[in-house]
Amino acid sequence: MDDKKNLNADNLIRLPYFDWDKAKDFYYVAKLGSFSEAGKFLNISQSSLSRKIRILEEHLNFKVFTRLPHGLELTRKGEELFAIIERTFLELKGLTYNSAVMANNTKKRKIRIVTTHALASYVFCDHIIEYNKTHPEIIFELIANDYSLDIDLNDVDLAIRPIDITIKDIPKEQNVHKEIVCSLAKRLYASEEYLTKYGTPQTIEELKNHHLIAFSEPRKHPYANVNWILTLGMSEGKLHEAVFTSNSVECMIEAAKKSIGIVGSYQEMKIIKESNLINILPHVTDKEIKDYIIYPNHLKNDEHIINFKNYLIEKLIDNF
Repeated sequence: MDDKKNLNADNLIRLPYFDWDKAKDFYYVAKLGSFSEAGKFLNISQSSLSRKIRILEEHLNFKVFTRLPHGLELTRKGEELFAIIERTFLELKGLTYNSAVMANNTKKRKIRIVTTHALASYVFCDHIIEYNKTHPEIIFELIANDYSLDIDLNDVDLAIRPIDITIKDIPKEQNVHKEIVCSLAKRLYASEEYLTKYGTPQTIEELKNHHLIAFSEPRKHPYANVNWILTLGMSEGKLHEAVFTSNSVECMIEAAKKSIGIVGSYQEMKIIKESNLINILPHVTDKEIKDYIIYPNHLKNDEHIINFKNYLIEKLIDNF
């Protein structure tokens, strides 16, 4: 604990020729957990990044990472350094934050929002457009991304995404405010033509005799068990074999509409509401996943952010 007290921002700044550029590189490697991921984000080679970290360690005269077979682990000194650099970077970001842009010769507020493709397209887009009509002083940038996106690293004002706390790989940002906006659970859907041809299953065990539609590349979805449908009625560790897979929600719903098989989706989504698909086994649902609205602490008193957040929560309560 004494070392932690002695290693503070003032001491770091007084280090001769302290290289804040390499401190930034260290920050991103620690935040992303690997040289390869940080190299992609910073657009530099893994070997160059590793070399820069070694130079930083030589300058500081202590190791910041322990290299392990499965990846990197911060040393005790590395954890202390990361805490100082993260705090410094975030304080600077809050101090210099400027989200104003020029549009039509008028200064307007820009708000960048990131959420999953499905939530962007079929839950939040209409609400954001509606809000924008009555708040023309704001320019919204809606970013659809199914990967776990760090708010601090990607300069995002708001993230709206599902978080399943039982999944270990979900990042737990320390400098953000989280608030639940809604909860969703998948249900089972099929077309009338499909049910006429193959019959309507009455139990999940009967799904073994049906055609199922699933996500391709499920490991790339960090938020939940996207292929819950393939586990229904199966013993642990066993899965149904899907007849059609896609990483596109649109393609999966379209396949169900064309009577290819049964699909799992959320009844609250516009694409399902307009699909004419029939909810089967209505008592069967996936585990409910909570969707959070997340924003940096330096925006917690921002009037534009708070007003928009409150509007969004109110709309979701009304519609859900």
